[in-house]
Amino acid sequence: MTPLLEVLTVRAVHAYEVEDSSALPGLRMLGAVMGLHGIAVNGGLVGGGVENLFSNDRMHAVDDAVEGFRWLGLADVAALVARARDEYQRFRPNGWEDVSAEDASVWDEIDSSFFEIATAERLEAAVSARLQEIAPELPST
Repeated sequence: MTPLLEVLTVRAVHAYEVEDSSALPGLRMLGAVMGLHGIAVNGGLVGGGVENLFSNDRMHAVDDAVEGFRWLGLADVAALVARARDEYQRFRPNGWEDVSAEDASVWDEIDSSFFEIATAERLEAAVSARLQEIAPELPST
């Protein structure tokens, strides 16, 4: 994690999860992004992020993260997260079905792509560009 993301992540995720209306909308959007990103970095986008949220009846958090990635200007990451959501729901509509070898390959490809394009450095650059809408009290980097 980068220094800027480290400063903002806990605060942003908390603002998102408790739906803190006193927090700036940008901070809450970052919370949706970083909540999914944190899970995905630890367990992969499909099995860590999407599956975890699906299993906990929180698929709306995936949709919120897609919106947040778009807002940050990371349309490619947003599209990949949306694809991961759609593919997961296709090959595991109930969350427990066996995954075919072909679908396991798709799963691996999506996870690999996520690790390539959703780097902490790209996230930090995107957050820096919108810092005034996320945490204006922080100095611009």
